[in-house]
Amino acid sequence: MSRSPRTPVVLFGLLVLYMLLQSAWWMWLLLSKDQDILSLQTQLSAAGLVPALPIRQPQHARIMVLGEGLVFLLLLLAGLWATYRTVRHDLQRARQQQDFILAVSHELRTPIAGLKLHLQTLERAGLQEEQRAQLSRHAREDVERLHGLSERILQASRLDNRTRPVEFTAVELAETARFLVKEAGMTYGAGHKIELVAPADLTIRTDGDAFRTVLGNLLENACKYAPPGSTVHVSVEAVTSGVKLRVSDEGPGIPARDQERMYEKFYRGGDESTRTAKGVGLGLFIVQRTMEELGGTLKYRHTEPHGATFEAVFPNYA
Repeated sequence: MSRSPRTPVVLFGLLVLYMLLQSAWWMWLLLSKDQDILSLQTQLSAAGLVPALPIRQPQHARIMVLGEGLVFLLLLLAGLWATYRTVRHDLQRARQQQDFILAVSHELRTPIAGLKLHLQTLERAGLQEEQRAQLSRHAREDVERLHGLSERILQASRLDNRTRPVEFTAVELAETARFLVKEAGMTYGAGHKIELVAPADLTIRTDGDAFRTVLGNLLENACKYAPPGSTVHVSVEAVTSGVKLRVSDEGPGIPARDQERMYEKFYRGGDESTRTAKGVGLGLFIVQRTMEELGGTLKYRHTEPHGATFEAVFPNYA
């Protein structure tokens, strides 16, 4: 039987409670013993069995014990809090890694199985040329899917290690956006209506690969979570600080509980074992890190009555 992920947290809480109760017990015990010694000293002095000695007042003992006890408790709580944060962080990372393995396993299994089936079918005799062309096309699509997944993982690794070079050149963003939207409409966005609003020409000095990465990931993310047949809106416009890219969809949006962590590497809301949307939790991480390296901004807002809108502003390094 697998152990619940909350078990270490519960055990840690019980340990903290035990240490606090033990500290309170020893403080009470010290004060009680000090009181017993003071009472015995007073009795012996009154009976003339011991010479009169300066008697420490009870309040002085209480101040000393409580003062040292509180300092000890504060240091103890600080250490326990630091330990708790470390344990919680490790548990979150472990869950993310587990979800990543589940997601990657699912993402790899589907195209590999499809590719195997297409190749086995192509080996059969008597296939018509049209059938062979269709099977070859499906096989290439599966290969492209595998290639895209591997590229996304490598790109996330480069961004995480800050090894991605940034190159600023003159880029025609409107034409680039039209190309990417057209490409998306023929592949992962085929079941959606993708509308683009862009000027005839919009050239700035920026990183062209970064723009393609951001728009590609936001487009794929929108098509992934929006219902089939819905419209994905894309706009590119010049603003004072550079160029603003906006991608909106008609999907469920991102729940408030997930918005704080939606840019984390491998993070995906919900349960990985029951999730239907494909992905490994790298798209928004790549977008956020890319915009961070460019010195741009990235904002998310919920679209009423439902949907998600991402706005990325690319600075003009002219």
